[in-house]
Amino acid sequence: MTGVTPSGRLLLLEPQFVLRRTVSTMAREMGLADVQEATSAAVAEKLLFERRYDALLIAIDDEGETLELLRRLRAGETSHPARVPVAATAASCDVELALRLKQLDVCRLLLKPFKVRGMLEVISALGAPEPLSAS
Repeated sequence: MTGVTPSGRLLLLEPQFVLRRTVSTMAREMGLADVQEATSAAVAEKLLFERRYDALLIAIDDEGETLELLRRLRAGETSHPARVPVAATAASCDVELALRLKQLDVCRLLLKPFKVRGMLEVISALGAPEPLSAS
């Protein structure tokens, strides 16, 4: 399905190369989103300062860097709009993490192991995101 125009810009934060590349390529080809890839929270934060995204799909890390980036985003401590839709993937989810994700307004959570199709469905559910204004 090459040649399909993506519906919005998505920042995909996923440290695993094969998964990240497969999902981003398929999402682009299916016209779900124009995907920018990040390998870590630090890279994602840099990209958030450089460009506007209509949605984020982030992998929750054990070190808490991803949640801290999301906290700063929601608190308006980045140059990016705080209201951007966010979905997450995680190896597991306990009550504490579930409450934290709810507090940070994460709209979807995909638990590992999952198939690439699951991530594509999450990207689709994020919205065929409506572009945010440049404000």
